Amino acid sequence: MLRFGLEPESLSVDLTATGSRPETLTQLSLTARMDTPDLPAYGRLLLDVLRGDPALSIRGDEAEEAWRVVEPVLSAWERGLVPLEEYPAGSDGPPPRHATPERRDDLLHEESVMRAE
Repeated sequence: MLRFGLEPESLSVDLTATGSRPETLTQLSLTARMDTPDLPAYGRLLLDVLRGDPALSIRGDEAEEAWRVVEPVLSAWERGLVPLEEYPAGSDGPPPRHATPERRDDLLHEESVMRAE
């Protein structure tokens, strides 16, 4: 397992690593504490924009492309064509709606795999 945590006042990394013996696992956690920022995150973003620093911003064409992709999804949700499933924060998400696809052993045979020349 590898998990990153990013908060305004801290950065953390949690991972599972091999222990002192290969058959054991050890949980490791690393955390760095940072000073509380003078501005909230959105305030810092706006200040960077006003200073001309585009590092945390996107270009106009990127924003338009993002909306081109997202708009049909939002429209489908609004019209009830695709369910918008809700689930508790921190959970594994909503339960699966469809069964796992059937295993196709015929696709695993050597002759069905394309060889790189």
